[in-house]
Amino acid sequence: MSVSKVFFFLFLAAGLFVVPNDSWAKDKEPKVSELMKEANEVMSQAQTAYVDGDAKKAIEMYRNALKEIARVEEENPTRVASSEFAPVRFRKALCETEIDRIMLEEVNATARTIAVTDTTELEAKRAARKKEAETNNVPEKAVKLAAKQESGGTAAPVPETKAVETKPVVSRPVDVKEELEWAKDMLSVDRFDDVEKALVKVLKSDPSNRDARFLMALSCVQQGKHADAVVVIDDLLADNPNDEAVLLLAAGSYTATGNYAKAMDVLDKALKLNPKSPSSYYNMAWLLLEMNPGKIDEPEMYYRQAVKLGGSRDRDLERRLGIKTE
Repeated sequence: MSVSKVFFFLFLAAGLFVVPNDSWAKDKEPKVSELMKEANEVMSQAQTAYVDGDAKKAIEMYRNALKEIARVEEENPTRVASSEFAPVRFRKALCETEIDRIMLEEVNATARTIAVTDTTELEAKRAARKKEAETNNVPEKAVKLAAKQESGGTAAPVPETKAVETKPVVSRPVDVKEELEWAKDMLSVDRFDDVEKALVKVLKSDPSNRDARFLMALSCVQQGKHADAVVVIDDLLADNPNDEAVLLLAAGSYTATGNYAKAMDVLDKALKLNPKSPSSYYNMAWLLLEMNPGKIDEPEMYYRQAVKLGGSRDRDLERRLGIKTE
């Protein structure tokens, strides 16, 4: 038999086997992993949106994943209750749980926002501090006299005084401690205009005041004005290059403005100053992820060290690092 005939028969033989195999492949049901491929991708996008702080998009994506899962279930009615579809049921439950959790977080955040915009309690707190400060400035005899009058004791008669010529009112010096406390209170409720007013008073009285300058930088950071924050931070570090709190604040602003080298430098200094502080390790983990999102070994090492030193677990960071929450 010639070589060409051999190849011809082999071709026919192959054809005889190919056709039945083709038919069998069409009848074979796809694996669950293949069916869930699109839903898994959408869920991954939802997780990314949540980590990035976009709760609305995360909820939308989880709902899209639920729709995709529903489609898979509708197209495979005989397999829905089987053990092989357990991963499908798990992902469905996970999507529903995540939607409920994120929505609850948003409600709680809104409730907190409403609560903190009511500054009645902070106003009362400030008034109490002012009253205490005023009492501290009153002579001891006058305080005792007031206490005696309140207890029902007989007060000494007040001698008549002659009218005296009024003098111009001298402005009271700035109560630095009070203004700084008020600035902190206002910063806690995002009242940035009031923060600035209080801090400007302090800085006019004491231009080199470290706390006022630090709060000014922190206010800029919270408003997302990182370039403005960097100006104040650089000035603070020029006066005291070993201020750990300023170094950590600087790392965040340098990272936000894309100056990763300076961020790395200040975090190195912070770690050397206080090797047992979890904050520096957290910041280093975030910085390394920002610099190279695809490389997680080193960021994970810093994160685990932060937790080991007593720092609380960071869910967002664990998601980015692929660490499964317990």
